[in-house]
Amino acid sequence: MEIRLMRAVLTLLLLLLSCIGSAGAFGHGIEKARSLVALCYHDIRDDVIGRSDQDTMAVSTRHLAEHFEWLRVNGYTPVTLDQVLESQSGGLLPEKPVLLTFDDGYASFYHEIFPLLRRFNYPAVMALVGRWLEAEPGSQVIYGNSALKDREYFLDASQIKEMAGSGLVEFASHTYDLHHGVIGNPQQNLQPAAVTRMYLNGEKRYETDQEYRRRIRSDLKRNDTLLEKLADRKPRTLVWPYGQWSIEAEEIARELGYEFFLTLDDFPHLADNTGRIGRSLIERNPAVEDIKYGLEHLNDVEPVRAAHIDLDYVYDENKEQQRKNLDRLLDRIKAMRINTVFLQAFSDFDGDGNANALYFPNPALPVRDDLFSRVSWQLEKRAGVTVYAWMPVAAFDVKSEYFAKHGVRRSGAQGIVPATVDYRRLSIFDSESVKLISSIYDSLGKYAHFDGVLYHDDAYFSDYEDLHPEAVKYYKSRGLDFSSLIEVHSDQSLMRRWTDLKIDAWHEFTDKMTKHLRYFRPTIRTARNIYAAVVLNTDSENWFAQSLDGALERYDYVAVMAMPYMENAPDPDKWLAKLHTAVRARLGNTDKVIFELQAKDWRNQVNIPTETLVKQFRYFFAQGSMNVAYYPDDFLANHPELEILIPGFSLETYPYRKQ
Repeated sequence: MEIRLMRAVLTLLLLLLSCIGSAGAFGHGIEKARSLVALCYHDIRDDVIGRSDQDTMAVSTRHLAEHFEWLRVNGYTPVTLDQVLESQSGGLLPEKPVLLTFDDGYASFYHEIFPLLRRFNYPAVMALVGRWLEAEPGSQVIYGNSALKDREYFLDASQIKEMAGSGLVEFASHTYDLHHGVIGNPQQNLQPAAVTRMYLNGEKRYETDQEYRRRIRSDLKRNDTLLEKLADRKPRTLVWPYGQWSIEAEEIARELGYEFFLTLDDFPHLADNTGRIGRSLIERNPAVEDIKYGLEHLNDVEPVRAAHIDLDYVYDENKEQQRKNLDRLLDRIKAMRINTVFLQAFSDFDGDGNANALYFPNPALPVRDDLFSRVSWQLEKRAGVTVYAWMPVAAFDVKSEYFAKHGVRRSGAQGIVPATVDYRRLSIFDSESVKLISSIYDSLGKYAHFDGVLYHDDAYFSDYEDLHPEAVKYYKSRGLDFSSLIEVHSDQSLMRRWTDLKIDAWHEFTDKMTKHLRYFRPTIRTARNIYAAVVLNTDSENWFAQSLDGALERYDYVAVMAMPYMENAPDPDKWLAKLHTAVRARLGNTDKVIFELQAKDWRNQVNIPTETLVKQFRYFFAQGSMNVAYYPDDFLANHPELEILIPGFSLETYPYRKQ
């Protein structure tokens, strides 16, 4: 079965056959899903060419009728949004409720779908784009950013009015003119208009917050007026174009009276009092036979295969060379057939581990180049990977006087002093530091599109850190008071309490940063690097203020730094086996653990042979641990060597990816 179709079928099966009785991912980690199933269709035509039709969203009329019949035979009941609303106030939905939705306002909804709705007595929601409806008869509509469709391809006023009066169809807003891309960065990438800060070429700047919000509000109000005129009812449901939404844009819509918000998130999640409904996108014309095929692979989960990329390798002062570097990266990642990239969003050009500058606009640090948005977008669109923004948690290289006041403090021979060993971290207990770091994460979410965040390995405290005055106040507010570190180090129970508080503080802080990101990118996933020592020796939790078990409860993934050369292991293979055994013993399985290997020995700056790296990957695969990554990927020097790497790393070698 074609891979993309199988993904769509599996999603549909997870929705329909289990009726969402288990937990589902909704960006914020694993949350309990509700029983409502929502399906998203687009155009319906008699002449759809199997699974290879040029319009990948089109479904044949015959297949749609078979889907409807399949729902009926298997006891599913299509519901209205009124029923959904009542269920949130204590009412009960039918045993197997399904919400049928159709996007874009094609004329086929009247000619092909509406007769089927009447035949089955099924209610449905149709989302309309105002600009397409207002085009003159006989003209052509710009669909997206370039495609042209005849105006007659879309519904007309009389058809909308007839269906609105049938009692079967509720019309929703698909925005007036946000179903297209706008320029989202200086490199001219076109990104979804509803959730992108437009880059204004003539003024060489991004639109302001005020300009963005005014643009979204004006668009939604204009469509409200049009749809109320056409359907005799102001829309209460907003269907986000491309399924892309943000809490920021949702707040504007709520102010205008919207009650429901339809997305394309992986699983329907009818959260109490939010009105958000995720939908399964029906694409590539699946037949009922395809659904039955997918049942055989219902429990298949695609593992993580991640390349960890330094954006510093892409950057070049010469823009033409930078473009060539990016092309080489994209070609390489596409050839790998992997699914994930951890992409550096900061610059560490002096190699000390601290962020000297950032690759996105922000008010706190220098911008080396506005590059992250471009590379992240291109990786997703051209290489088909999920992109995690790799970000420091606190190691931002600020001026020395600022760091002396707001940085982490440690106990040393000279008393309590700024902690300058290894990473120069700002104290996450200091209010000014929190404001500065929050502004950075806000900016990242606002100006770039990406799928997740990987919190860097700088999120640690040694057992002599953090003694910042605000940190001491934090401990006291939670019942821990000590007079000196000698007292703490001489009392194991006191040390454990202090360690737990510092571990919790890191978790609370990254939760805050995730919240900042999710205001703009609400479905991002989270991952965090932790040191292997924390897994191999539980006493190391005191030395790093990190916990494998605690991290797994907090993040979608934990990337354990399985780097034997960095740890000076005399026998790397034995060390990796010991690490894996320790993780298994602690957790029982490794479903949320990514083993991140090293591709370079930093002790002597020598590359690890690709054959060795592949051998290490295969060891983890043989143990049943399929989530792996490596760092760094030197795409300019072809290391790891692509020809050797692909057979041992690519998802094409994973059995459930075979066609």
